[in-house]
Amino acid sequence: MTMSRRDVLAATGIGLVGGLVVPGAVVPAQASQAGRRPVDGWGPLKKAGKELALPAGFSYRTFGAAGSRMSDGLPTPAAHDGQAVFSEGRGRVRLIRNHEVDLDLPGVTKKAIGRENAYDRAAPSGVTSSLYDLSQGRLLESFLVLNGTLSNCSGAATPWGSWLSCEESTEGLDAGLEKPHGYVFEVPSDARGPVEPVPLKAMGRFEHETAPVDPRTGIVYMTEDNGDPGDGFYRFVPRRPGRLAAGGRLQMLAVTGSKEYDTSKGQRVGEVLDTHWVDIDEPDPSDAEANPGAVYSQGRAKGGCRFLSLEGSAWTDGGVTFVASEAGDHENGQVWRYEPAGHDTGTLRLLFESPNPATLNQPDTVGVSPDGLLLLAEDGDGEDEAGGDNYLRVLTPAGGVVNLARVIEPLDLHYWSPEDFPEPGPTGASELAGAAFTADGRHLFINLQYPGVTCVITGPWR
Repeated sequence: MTMSRRDVLAATGIGLVGGLVVPGAVVPAQASQAGRRPVDGWGPLKKAGKELALPAGFSYRTFGAAGSRMSDGLPTPAAHDGQAVFSEGRGRVRLIRNHEVDLDLPGVTKKAIGRENAYDRAAPSGVTSSLYDLSQGRLLESFLVLNGTLSNCSGAATPWGSWLSCEESTEGLDAGLEKPHGYVFEVPSDARGPVEPVPLKAMGRFEHETAPVDPRTGIVYMTEDNGDPGDGFYRFVPRRPGRLAAGGRLQMLAVTGSKEYDTSKGQRVGEVLDTHWVDIDEPDPSDAEANPGAVYSQGRAKGGCRFLSLEGSAWTDGGVTFVASEAGDHENGQVWRYEPAGHDTGTLRLLFESPNPATLNQPDTVGVSPDGLLLLAEDGDGEDEAGGDNYLRVLTPAGGVVNLARVIEPLDLHYWSPEDFPEPGPTGASELAGAAFTADGRHLFINLQYPGVTCVITGPWR
């Protein structure tokens, strides 16, 4: 039997507020999470195509496969990652999509994707724009809009209609590149070709992940995925909201009354921590290539708190929900929420910590539907040599986990070699990334990161 969305909510203990699912509205005791297992809230997942398993009634189309020819004549770059959907009217949407191509991927050479407006002619990553017709279910055009960057992981859409693309690498001249990397770049959603690339250096040079924006203040919140010695949760306070290139102040989160607090272990779900912000004196440190944690170390020395493997984040319901992929007592991941309470203060709360890999295995991408469903895409042991699965899951405010999709044949970029697979390349696909809904909540765009293809999922969401 196909369950309605209200049945799903009731079965998993989700709280309804005015008909909407509000992330973090109900916080369970940590003990209630012990032994939790995900449920197939929309029904059992069955193979819906060569890439994904979905519940009955759900289906998907794909477009923009790596290597396919774009409208500008260039091949579609590989490693599809973070993205945003912008409405263009008449049933059409504009997808601005990152490509996390870095120098470690097999077959990658030190060459920009295209010749025009390359920030670094030796850097192989960038951002593409795709116009997609929802009613016809087909791609109308695609082209390069940011060129010559490195390891563009995720980012965020801005309230003023642009995409913030984040580099997750601080490599530069020492790696044989022409320019330093580790910056945020801004791409207007209406760009018709490669924009003039401007690194927003005041926003920091570190291994960026995401950058959601508070629409009321224009403050940008950023996650970092450096790992060792730790990661910071940052905010950028612009001098002129909506004009990030005009500069501003970079700060790192600290727990009030507990200098150098460590969130990675021994945390209690639901406990509220009072926080404040400490200034980063040198957001663009000269030693960032040799020391990717140079910005983090500055904040830590002033009492900033430590996270582990920060990944996806999203601004929703007056705050930022974000994940620490490898943190927690069992190293399976945490879900955090920060809410500003004043100009320089706020609260930090642990919403969920996975007790075992079967419940949630190292969440990465965070997506939020227009009516508040919190989506988490795994990047865990489903990809490694031991086997397993990588899921797209829904986290409920009551602490339940609901399966929404599964990657049929995961592969791990950390282990595979091109020699292990026949031409034209590896079988399978790596983790899901870049979950983004259309404004009406009827279409979910999500990427299979490598080799790289975009999926558009539709179904009986309600």
